[in-house]
Amino acid sequence: MNIRHGLAIAISGTLWMAIGILLLLKGFSYLLHPSPDITPSLLPYLGKSDQAPLILVSVGLLIGFIKGSLILAKTATRVIKKIESLPNPCSILSVYSPAYLLLLASMVFLGMLFKWLPLAYDIKGVIDIAIGSALINGSAFYFRHFADARRKKLEKP
Repeated sequence: MNIRHGLAIAISGTLWMAIGILLLLKGFSYLLHPSPDITPSLLPYLGKSDQAPLILVSVGLLIGFIKGSLILAKTATRVIKKIESLPNPCSILSVYSPAYLLLLASMVFLGMLFKWLPLAYDIKGVIDIAIGSALINGSAFYFRHFADARRKKLEKP
């Protein structure tokens, strides 16, 4: 199946956004559970135990924002450049390299394995929120590029 560059970029951004939202929801459910399992060694740094989930959510969002802005922005830019280097329209199978697909598969596997690791809910929640918010932030680079390309296309006489 052949798709145009803009659609390939939009699909990539949508994929990152959807996975990010799912991870955010999962992380929130860990941290905002009626009886959060806060690691005792963290409590002295978090204040009262009823404030701990809010602080941990904030920490996860901050880590995710930094990771998304510094690391995933470069990844998104690299994928966008690869898409734009392909003939237009391009095969959907040529958009992602086998290494990228292997990376995605390994992250899915680690995510499933993560569920069974004996970690406290607060640690799992912060990690899921950080990764989810990083993916959402990274997806913004795809959408911004897509919107800029559409605007330039419409401005041409």
